[in-house]
Amino acid sequence: MLPIILPLLIDTMGLSYFLAGLIVTAFNVVSSVTQPFVGLYSDKTGWRASVPVCVVIGSLGICLTGFTNNYPVLLMLVMGAAIGHALFHPSAMDLVYRLSPPAKRGTYNSIFTTSGSISYSIGPFIAGALIEFAGLPSVIWMVIPGIIGAAWIYRNDLRYQNEPVFENPAKTIRRQTVERKKFWWIPAGLVVIICSLRAWAYVGLITYLPALLTLEYKEFDTVTTSLIVTIMLLFGVGGQIAGGYFSDRFGRKLMLVLGLLCAVPLFALIFLADGWLMYFGIMMYSFFACFCYVTSITMTQELLPGNVAFASGLILGLCMGVGGVGAAVIGWAADLMGSLSDAMFLLIIPTILCPILALFVQYPAENY
Repeated sequence: MLPIILPLLIDTMGLSYFLAGLIVTAFNVVSSVTQPFVGLYSDKTGWRASVPVCVVIGSLGICLTGFTNNYPVLLMLVMGAAIGHALFHPSAMDLVYRLSPPAKRGTYNSIFTTSGSISYSIGPFIAGALIEFAGLPSVIWMVIPGIIGAAWIYRNDLRYQNEPVFENPAKTIRRQTVERKKFWWIPAGLVVIICSLRAWAYVGLITYLPALLTLEYKEFDTVTTSLIVTIMLLFGVGGQIAGGYFSDRFGRKLMLVLGLLCAVPLFALIFLADGWLMYFGIMMYSFFACFCYVTSITMTQELLPGNVAFASGLILGLCMGVGGVGAAVIGWAADLMGSLSDAMFLLIIPTILCPILALFVQYPAENY
């Protein structure tokens, strides 16, 4: 929802690109700082946050943003939603990892991330339609699927809470002896750096694309722009599914390098071409940027055995936090340069660095 409402906030509240990007930064930084620590605590103690409560907090925080014109209050609501977001991921990913057969972890992770990404994709279009026909406060109606989802998860938690997989699994994992030599800290750290650079470019594009099309190019209304973002994100969903599947078949590192390499010319095409060719670049860049996303999650989990929740928190939290900080930096650059498109094109630098760094990742042969 945030990228869709940003142009309206820029217009109605008189925000600069930097202050608008800072909203996204606030969400991602709070989420990123919280997630690794939550994951580490979960790995050590077996504690898991209540997923239904996390969903409700996240839904309410975002949906209430349409009711305030006060910038500090807006930031507080966004950061509150980020806490719910941060508590959710480590617990959920830990469960998915333990349910996954080792040979199909990439596929299972892609199923998990895809389910969320589909909603992440259609959300902008629904929000855009609501805003276009009923104004910004109408986004409060989007809290309904959050409440329904939380109730459904709570019901299933009650039904299956006596199953072995729900019995403090992280404690069991921590009791097992894990040789320190099997912790590949340096390669895992390099994967995190790569994912952070990827997130900088991807989050920056998602954040400012609606503003670019509606405010700078002045080509589309809110509904059309939100539809473009939705299609872009759906292409990303396809990339996640393909990346998880092919990483199981052909090797994780190979797919990581391939996906990042293909993303470079497609990102350049967005700003160097016009018309349909530009939109082709947007969609296919999203596909390949997400193609390596699930692969990087699985790689980090396998490089840090016994710290699955922590590893998931690093990729889903810390890396996205870097992307959020990068959004504010791009907003500052746009204010300084006087051109949003020129500032966004600077994101090709981290995009180029990603496949170069991926070549240096040392990955255990037994894990492809």
